[in-house]
Amino acid sequence: MRVVARFIFLVVAGVVSAPLVAPPAGAAPTWRPVTNLFADLSAAGGSAQTPAVAVDAAGNATVVWSRSNGTQFVAQASTRPVGGTWSAPVDLAAGRLIHFPQLVVDPAGNATAVWRRVEADRSVVQAATRPAGGAWSAPVDLSTDTVVDPTQLPDFPQVAVDATGTVTATWSHFEANSYTVQAAARATDGTWTTPVDLSAPATSARTTDVAVDPAGNATATWVAGSSVQAASRAAAGAWTAPVELSGTAGLRANPRIVVDPVGNATAVWGSFAGGSYGVQTASRPLGGTWTAPLDLARGEVFDTPALAVDHRGTTTAVWQSHDGSGWIVTSATREVGAPWGKAVALSPTGPDSWDPQVTVDPAGNATALWSRADEDGRVVQAARRPAGGSWSEPVDLTVGGDAWHPQVAVDPAGNATTAWSRHDGKSWIVQARGLDAAGPVVTEITGGTAASSSRVRTYAVKAHDVWSRVASARWTFPDGTTAVGTSVSHQGGRGDTGPVRVVLTDSVGNATACTYTGTFTCGSTTRVAPFITRAALDQHKIRAIGSGGPAPKKAKATITMGTAARVTLTFRKAGTRTQVRLVKRLEAGRNVVAIRARLGSGKTLAPGRWTIVVSARNKVGTSPKEKLRLRVVR
Repeated sequence: MRVVARFIFLVVAGVVSAPLVAPPAGAAPTWRPVTNLFADLSAAGGSAQTPAVAVDAAGNATVVWSRSNGTQFVAQASTRPVGGTWSAPVDLAAGRLIHFPQLVVDPAGNATAVWRRVEADRSVVQAATRPAGGAWSAPVDLSTDTVVDPTQLPDFPQVAVDATGTVTATWSHFEANSYTVQAAARATDGTWTTPVDLSAPATSARTTDVAVDPAGNATATWVAGSSVQAASRAAAGAWTAPVELSGTAGLRANPRIVVDPVGNATAVWGSFAGGSYGVQTASRPLGGTWTAPLDLARGEVFDTPALAVDHRGTTTAVWQSHDGSGWIVTSATREVGAPWGKAVALSPTGPDSWDPQVTVDPAGNATALWSRADEDGRVVQAARRPAGGSWSEPVDLTVGGDAWHPQVAVDPAGNATTAWSRHDGKSWIVQARGLDAAGPVVTEITGGTAASSSRVRTYAVKAHDVWSRVASARWTFPDGTTAVGTSVSHQGGRGDTGPVRVVLTDSVGNATACTYTGTFTCGSTTRVAPFITRAALDQHKIRAIGSGGPAPKKAKATITMGTAARVTLTFRKAGTRTQVRLVKRLEAGRNVVAIRARLGSGKTLAPGRWTIVVSARNKVGTSPKEKLRLRVVR
């Protein structure tokens, strides 16, 4: 059995403050390169698999997984603060078998992980918690099966959390040769309630899932025989009796459920009816009744669907279907009050694509992941769909090896954290990679009068970025003058009053614009035109080709960019019309470009005096030009 992890996104009215900004409409969500913030989370050797990932409201990420060290299994975790690096793995529990740990993190950063530990004579559902910035607790037992059914693979617990940090977990308990779905909740004081039965006795109910809305209203779903069932619990209330959503559950229906911020629930599952497989769905308004089941797909489909919902209630489903040549990942979307849209293919035809996952940010931008066969094994791929737009072409997130079990979570600004398990030829290693989708988060702006002059004012900004770094801060003052830097000064004249504006960009060009008038407000902005904050040469004289003179062979041009852009260095020889161009793609921040007399094939600098004109261009515009002086000598 394979468990599809879900991540419930919480939006709480009145909680959003100035530092939390949505992704800019003109931004370019960028997967961080494999040479940058791609990370091995687990240690080499052994077998680390089945990760789960979650993020808090600020974008701090946590991943848990199960690892075999050759003698036992260990549940492990790693965390990454925004803009930081992944921590060394921490052991949460050990046992004969631990598979598919699940994870939630509340908006404040408090984490809860659940798993089933299987021993030779029993199995135990366990949980561990970690307060924001703290250490993981010792595991606590939520339920114990004193008898293990040798004919069945163990059933794994699921977990969800509301806006206050109250956690709800569900699982299947085996007793008297039958499975019963149970649930327990952990209050913010850390105490777990006694488990309660959700399914009817002797119905052999398994493969549960659970979701909660921000207010704490919970909904659980499971399969009992060929029946897909659900129960609900009002915040601080009792669970209702189970109701049937469908009587045509597939052999492994794997029902998944999500709830939107106002409590509307949507479920999806694998179906088998009339000799054909399908993917079905049903929905229920808060406090209402479930709709009749609806076919999203019928035919050759696989029963591992996944769901996600944004803050407006727009729901996105993904599943596997067979197009005649192989298994592909397919998706459909439903706007609130509208029917489901037409299913579209996300993965390419040909080699099989498996294990689809999906998440959405509050604005409705969706990210889907899956594992696809290639000539070297399997590669994790991703596709993006902007709110109201179309799915992008898939991109490869992994390189080489054999990658499985992708998982994804998203923060309020739209930055995504992904994790998977990849075989490097020797062992399975859990890895992670991030999607930088939003500009810097501004935490403070200050301004004041300089001690040297009552007309000189100083300004400073503090900010961080979730998945890259703050590359530049560009200020615009009421008189139209500008300055660059996180700390600047400005000498104003009479009547020079009004708001000060500062635009911060990260290293991939996502931007945040803030207005300061003693207090500050910030919002996302479109990508900004490039600007060069510094261009300089460490040497102003280099030797010509074939020269053995004392001048150095090369000079280093330091070019500091406000945002990533295509940069052109145009070399113009004094007294002639000779021009030679060198084009580079430079990142935001400090870049070093080596300049030799031989710039490349067919591009040489003859002896003489040269002016180097540096300009940058992107889709928004072109930067002002900077000029450097260089002499080539024999």
